[in-house]
Amino acid sequence: MRKIKLILILLICCSLITGCAETKILERISLVTLIGYDNGDEDKVTATTVVRQINPEFESRVETQTETEATSKGTRIKVDMKTAKKLAAGQLRVVLYGEELAKQGIEESIQTLLSNSEISTSVYLAVVRGESKTLIEQNYEGISDIGQHLYNLIDHNIEQQQLISSTLHEIGRDNQSKVRNFALPILKKEGQFIGITGTAFFNKGKMVGELPSSDISYLVLICDSFKSGTLELSLDSESISPTVETKGDTLNLAVDSIKSKSIIKVTDAKKNEFDLNILLKCRLLETSNKIDISDPKVNKTIEKAMNEKIESEISRIIKYTKEIESDIFGFGEEYRSQVRGANLTEEKWMEMYKKMKLNINVDVEIIRNGVYE
Repeated sequence: MRKIKLILILLICCSLITGCAETKILERISLVTLIGYDNGDEDKVTATTVVRQINPEFESRVETQTETEATSKGTRIKVDMKTAKKLAAGQLRVVLYGEELAKQGIEESIQTLLSNSEISTSVYLAVVRGESKTLIEQNYEGISDIGQHLYNLIDHNIEQQQLISSTLHEIGRDNQSKVRNFALPILKKEGQFIGITGTAFFNKGKMVGELPSSDISYLVLICDSFKSGTLELSLDSESISPTVETKGDTLNLAVDSIKSKSIIKVTDAKKNEFDLNILLKCRLLETSNKIDISDPKVNKTIEKAMNEKIESEISRIIKYTKEIESDIFGFGEEYRSQVRGANLTEEKWMEMYKKMKLNINVDVEIIRNGVYE
């Protein structure tokens, strides 16, 4: 009797839960997979929406709709009026911002996305070189759904740690912080292909600078812990001679990061001084000329030269972010958490960031040579 009562209670609970859920039948809705925003006329916004339509035979068709209105919500209403089925944003994968709009500011758009419970916070955000409308409306060979294609492009590069993650959740979190800024990948149409060409830096929701894709690995080294991915380096022959012979002025290396760790520490709060310690264990995959990495002396020389090279590149990047006033690395967050009574404001921290003294210490260890050793 007791078991029967328990079963009845479970059935009642299940029926109540089912009754609260909104049923969405695929052939009765239009799935939004991608939205691109650009500047419109008279301070309006232009939204280009990629919609996937599914018929009763479960055959899908992708179409694009472009509308201009004062707000992003207004553009959605206009698109809805042109679509025979209700728009559903639950399958939205990527949101793009045209370069001009990104420079004017996307803070309001981010807040609008976050306030929409229908949209997942795992959506990726990115900047487009030029207009997003032009990139979206291009016919690409072999791409049936550009929304899904761009999601896969960004997602797999993040997994390979060749890109800083830019989900709506992460961008919204950083944008809410008073002492941290955010960065987005830059996409560019190159013929029949779409490539990741750099990283856009933001301050107060406005794009204030950018770095090329060749610097992305260094950004990942500072912001995150490497678990995979590759890094290419060009070492000056002077930094490794006479231990290592080179055919030209440089020795080009490709290393595969096995494990890395980035630690930011406030060493002197009064002097606004920080230590950035990066531990990197990697394997040497390729060199521009043959070297005997099994020789301990050669190995140590290469490691020392790599330390100096990475430290120099990171110093250059940090200097640039100070100039454009964009702390995407979290130095302000670390200062606030490590220094009691810091009472940092956005303006106070940015003044401190520009004058911050940073000691960069990189410790590279080549743990094995290639795949088979």
